[in-house]
Amino acid sequence: MTALVPMTRRLLGRGLPGLLALLLGIVLFELIQALVVDSFGGTEGLGSLLDTLPPAIRTLARAQPEFLAVSGLAGYLSFGFTHPLYFVLACAVVVGFACRSLAGEMERGTIQLALSRPVSRARVYGARVLGLLIIVAALAAGGPLGLLAGLLYARPEGEFVYAHLLPTALASGLLFWAIGGLTLLGSAAANTSGRAVAWAIAGLIVSYFVDYFAALWGLLETFEFLSVFNYYDPAQTLVNGRLRSIDVAVLGTVGLVGVLGGLAVFVRRDLPA
Repeated sequence: MTALVPMTRRLLGRGLPGLLALLLGIVLFELIQALVVDSFGGTEGLGSLLDTLPPAIRTLARAQPEFLAVSGLAGYLSFGFTHPLYFVLACAVVVGFACRSLAGEMERGTIQLALSRPVSRARVYGARVLGLLIIVAALAAGGPLGLLAGLLYARPEGEFVYAHLLPTALASGLLFWAIGGLTLLGSAAANTSGRAVAWAIAGLIVSYFVDYFAALWGLLETFEFLSVFNYYDPAQTLVNGRLRSIDVAVLGTVGLVGVLGGLAVFVRRDLPA
């Protein structure tokens, strides 16, 4: 443990400015959601706006008036946690750290410095896992905290249960844990950070595509269970404060399998010269 903490601190410190910038972007993005709702006159104003949109556009935007009429303010705000920009910012943090701290250091040869000391490969890998957990926790908290700040400032019309931000943070954390675990597995197997990033981005795009268009294309619905985004439902957590046990089990298991798989690969592989 004495070696684990300094290694983790060094890993996080190297990319700290970029990490903080992306986290700030997430906080501001969610904060703005509350301001936008207030600027349109609360839930009634946004409901009137959605009624003017063609049905096809509402389907693509996943903004059905029936759902929003029942879910109210929380339903509108839940879109901020499924917006592509939110995913891009959060995934950039997770993928960037997992690929830079493992495949990137193998590519640069700097990981040999850590391994030249009396530290096992498992402990070197453990520092990456600990760093990932810290980043996942920061991401899980950033969005809800930004939304909370926006709600307290703008106070848009409509009912909202602030306690539901906690299960929403947990749902987000589980999603990013699953993505981070799989990315660590790819990073442990790759020889360059570029290849690890390419694998991660390709997997995320396919997973998001399958989940997003499954409701429109019957063929994709068959494969929807393979997408990690299928087990992420911030509307349910923000509106009802409930997190499905299957979502917790699947995302938690996927992240754990990815992390353990990455460990098995890293401790057995030949490091690039």
